[in-house]
Amino acid sequence: MNNVILVSNQRCGSTWLVTSLGNCKSFATDYEIKWSQDLLIGKASPYHLFLKNTNFKDVFQKFPTSVNHKTLGTKFVFDFYKPFPHNEYNKFLDKFENFQVIHIDRDYIDILKSKIFGRVVHLIEPKNLKSQRVIDNTILSKQEDYIKNIKNSNNNNNKPITFNAAKSYIINLFINDVLSLSLKNKNQFLNIKYEDINKSLPKLSNFLKISLEELNTVLFKKPVIKKNNMNYKNNFENYEELKKINSLLKKKIKDLSKNNFQFEKIIFYDNFKKKLNINI
Repeated sequence: MNNVILVSNQRCGSTWLVTSLGNCKSFATDYEIKWSQDLLIGKASPYHLFLKNTNFKDVFQKFPTSVNHKTLGTKFVFDFYKPFPHNEYNKFLDKFENFQVIHIDRDYIDILKSKIFGRVVHLIEPKNLKSQRVIDNTILSKQEDYIKNIKNSNNNNNKPITFNAAKSYIINLFINDVLSLSLKNKNQFLNIKYEDINKSLPKLSNFLKISLEELNTVLFKKPVIKKNNMNYKNNFENYEELKKINSLLKKKIKDLSKNNFQFEKIIFYDNFKKKLNINI
């Protein structure tokens, strides 16, 4: 049996993708994996599992015994309000070995706009959900809350995000992506851009051994999660300077996605100076 793990930052389409893949004939998917409760800023959802003190074998054993599919899949989603602990980088990387890993990356400012200004919005199509999936049932139970978030998104968060806060979030997102790209050293690995998922269907089809027709159906014709086309404001202090940092870091991610590299040569902690160093 194959095991597929989607890895991404928040607001990169992982819920839409993992629930859609779970509707493929040969797939069963569920749950959202986080590193630890310490990195959460809110309450854990019923579909959250935590990887720090467990492993993916235990995660996949939580799937119903009645599930009889060639491939089991789940998703690991980083948080970014707090930095991933530098002393746990290697522990994280050691959790992934001999899996099929799909990494989704997205523009960092777009992630912040979607998460901070848009908040969490997952509108579900009930006729396409799978009742045995914890993640589907949880999202369905929160539909009223998500609709309120949509109605309030234009009225709340009028205070600009400070430059220092936004910069720290973007650096955290970058570190998460570098960690994710490091997983290609020990796993079958595919990197796709959130903005280019439509164009990436042939690569996704080949990687997962799912027909293009079936992928197109579950992702676009009959998705579990409806596409969110909302536009959010650029409510950041010193926005032009923030865009420069964002562009620099995304260029580095683009370069790393095309080449093999050692994580510790890009990001390393100086114990003497008590400082995290990033080599751009």
